[in-house]
Amino acid sequence: MRFLRVAGLPAALLAASVSLASAQTWSAGLTVTSPETARVGTTAYRSSSRLDASWNAPATVAHHYVLTLTDAVAGTASSVEVTATRVSVTGLKSATPYTVTVKACPDEACASPLEAAAAARAETAAEYWQVRGSGNAFSSATKIVADGNTYAFAVPYGSWAGAALTGKVQLYYNPTSATEKGIKIGEMVSGTSDSAASLSAYRGVSGFGLVQLCASGGPGGPTPCQGDTAAAGVTTTQPVPLGASMGGGIRLFFESMGTDRRTRVMYLDSRDGYVGRDFNAGEKTICNTLADYSAGGGCAPTVVIGVGGDATAGNAGLSHARQFKVGYATRTDWRWNGAPGTFMVFTAEFQGNCSSGAFFNAGYAVWDGAQWAVQNDAAGCPKYLAEVQAPMPVHMGGTRYKLYFSHNALGRGGMSNPLSDVKPMKLIYADGGVTGDAASVDFEDWEQIAQARDVHFLWPDGSLLNVTNESALDDYMMFMPTGDPSLQIMYANMSIPGTGLAPFIGMAVLVNP
Repeated sequence: MRFLRVAGLPAALLAASVSLASAQTWSAGLTVTSPETARVGTTAYRSSSRLDASWNAPATVAHHYVLTLTDAVAGTASSVEVTATRVSVTGLKSATPYTVTVKACPDEACASPLEAAAAARAETAAEYWQVRGSGNAFSSATKIVADGNTYAFAVPYGSWAGAALTGKVQLYYNPTSATEKGIKIGEMVSGTSDSAASLSAYRGVSGFGLVQLCASGGPGGPTPCQGDTAAAGVTTTQPVPLGASMGGGIRLFFESMGTDRRTRVMYLDSRDGYVGRDFNAGEKTICNTLADYSAGGGCAPTVVIGVGGDATAGNAGLSHARQFKVGYATRTDWRWNGAPGTFMVFTAEFQGNCSSGAFFNAGYAVWDGAQWAVQNDAAGCPKYLAEVQAPMPVHMGGTRYKLYFSHNALGRGGMSNPLSDVKPMKLIYADGGVTGDAASVDFEDWEQIAQARDVHFLWPDGSLLNVTNESALDDYMMFMPTGDPSLQIMYANMSIPGTGLAPFIGMAVLVNP
């Protein structure tokens, strides 16, 4: 059981505390409600993560109260300790029924509490995100960067990055220009990270980052796929600021298809500290040739999730490792301290005796302090969550996370088209205290896909997206730019179904945190 003290104990209550009889109850009149937190037009939206509870005090004075909430999906319980007879409990799971109980404690130890005669039940609302822009179509949605195409990921800077960067957000994305495709840098046009308006406008910065030399379907850039390198086809990325114990700077994790047509997860470290734009160890500030990416080059990467037959970081059950994300405690500090137990979720494609009934599967790796160890089952095959596409974890505090994903049940037996698949966005949760080491999030700590909640989207005018339009969202990032859950931002590929037009990078904001 998770236990959290949310209020201090006034001296007056300590002095007035008296003994309460063990195993007694009182008519607490406990009520629990899901409060309205926002309106879009005339529609009210209840909170997706908060419940408000109130009750009557017993006849005898209580030292404090303990409110316990047990969710009906995973059966996990959490408790808050308060001195008042009302409390707002935050950080809960969305679209989840809770059973709530309260007890009155006669002293700090709470050895003989008075139990409320009846429990209460309430349910949090589902999440609703609103696309930024105007109207009710992607054609009028806000483009956060003019040349943005896909794979956006942002880094919010704290005071640890220096005065020039504090409060800013840096964007990493794949641009539309054929000569710059790969990983380009974007800087905020104005403002700081505490405003949705400021977070909706970036300008591209050329001359830095990584250029994609080969696309997954064949030679797609100015240089044909040839030679011997693991990093010819740079795509999905995640920049991770490193703490002092890890050497500082930005570690740029990225997915890339090698000249052998196999995809792996790898990284490069920045050469300009937290500025995080130059990843070439040579004189250039950009990685844009096969020589750069090859052994001895200035951009030769370190592979962390390899495939079957690889001498470095190889995994016998994998033919490809794609669409990854690292989960770490960003609500505490956006810098990663390299703590063992950090997890990485990635799209796994299997080989040999390892297989599944779906094409999209979320594999799982855990950092042991020296390497990313893919979690395998008893047969030696990667553990996975089936039918999960584009997984994106978000830290909720402590060892609690939520995982967004596109539920793609259509890709059985081969690659499907992410621009046309019906793949509604869903959400599951994990708590490190469920199994194993409570300080880390194990694969078994995650809820099952069958328990996933729906995530809903609104157009700028407040109308609801249908499942076809929702399915056009892909390769998204959700984050709390200031660490405060009242402001939650999503960057995502957005495309216009049926038009054949290239995706762009748009934005949505959580309406009802």
